[in-house]
Amino acid sequence: MRIALLCFGISSIANISGTEKVFVDMSNAFIQRGHIVYSVWNDEPGVQPYYPLDKGVRQVNLAIGKIQIPFLYKLQREICKGFHIHAVNRVDRYKAKLLCQAFLKRINLNDIDIFICYEFNSVMVANRLSNGNIPVIAMVHNSIENQIETLTYLQRKEASKVDVYQVLQPSFVEKAQKLLNTEVCYIPNIVPQMDLSKVANIALPKDVYKIVFIGRINKVQKRPFLAIKAFGRLARKFPNWKLFYYGPITDEAYKKQIDSYVAKNMLQDQIQYKGVTSAPLDILRHADIFAFPSAYEGFGLALGEANSLGIPAIGFSYAAAVKDLIVDGVTGYLAQDQDQYSEKLEILMKDQELRVRMGKNAREYMNQYSAEIIWEKWESLLHRVISRYP
Repeated sequence: MRIALLCFGISSIANISGTEKVFVDMSNAFIQRGHIVYSVWNDEPGVQPYYPLDKGVRQVNLAIGKIQIPFLYKLQREICKGFHIHAVNRVDRYKAKLLCQAFLKRINLNDIDIFICYEFNSVMVANRLSNGNIPVIAMVHNSIENQIETLTYLQRKEASKVDVYQVLQPSFVEKAQKLLNTEVCYIPNIVPQMDLSKVANIALPKDVYKIVFIGRINKVQKRPFLAIKAFGRLARKFPNWKLFYYGPITDEAYKKQIDSYVAKNMLQDQIQYKGVTSAPLDILRHADIFAFPSAYEGFGLALGEANSLGIPAIGFSYAAAVKDLIVDGVTGYLAQDQDQYSEKLEILMKDQELRVRMGKNAREYMNQYSAEIIWEKWESLLHRVISRYP
């Protein structure tokens, strides 16, 4: 098959984030499975993905960079939003037109058998390029509330033109079906399956035990401050425990709040920011508990990786995807609120045997997300969708 992967609705392909990683991993996997792959994004000229692409992938940066939208188009869009007017979104139309023009200068549509879109901007482009003649699959890389509910009436109408929408959790299917008039299917992300020799040995006695958080430092979604405050309540009782948090700072004000809290409570020795890591699995192998306080997720790659290494995690019971991946009381804990998060954290910190048992359960639970299983699901979907077209 000749597959075009489109990813236009992100700030930069060079980001260290889940969507960008899945984009590269999928490109590489399809190459390894014998397909022809065009990986297409729009960034500033010369910008390359942070994660390495296989040499066989046909990499196409449309190189438009940040698209400057005419002021009147933006004004009309905001007026229509404010008064709930279902008018053509000229901003969407303008962006899609520029991206399509740039695409056609670099790729012949006769060389494409199917489009896979990573977000709504890519859907607009693929629908326009396809014109009903090339199948289109769209992916949802976050919660339905974050990715589809936020679309306007006309945007959902546009989204419903694709052949299939793929979501990352079984619980997302029904939610998406209520908002879209097209097929919705469930295929999760891949979680790497770890050899026993590489699994974290959390049964060993240690001088220092570690709680680890890996993710963007922001208030809206990832919320590491919640885990930090939960541990902060317990730090004095557990002097041989430390919390290390990693990730790009995307909310400077939020990071300053964390710094102020740590300094005010004199916890600099037990709570430390370690910057961005290019080797998360190496970090996780030395963890004892994984803190995952997200408000919502599409899947939670970092959570899956921690679980595959045999590390129990704590999340929130109301968080989309998190509540699907963590089996409460079996592979980790789901807390209802901040107080309970601290309580569950203390239970795990006190009981090493419990951590070992939950970690083992978590590792086994991740078997269902192996690369072999997930890529076979994708192959089946691609063949099924393409077979509908003459």
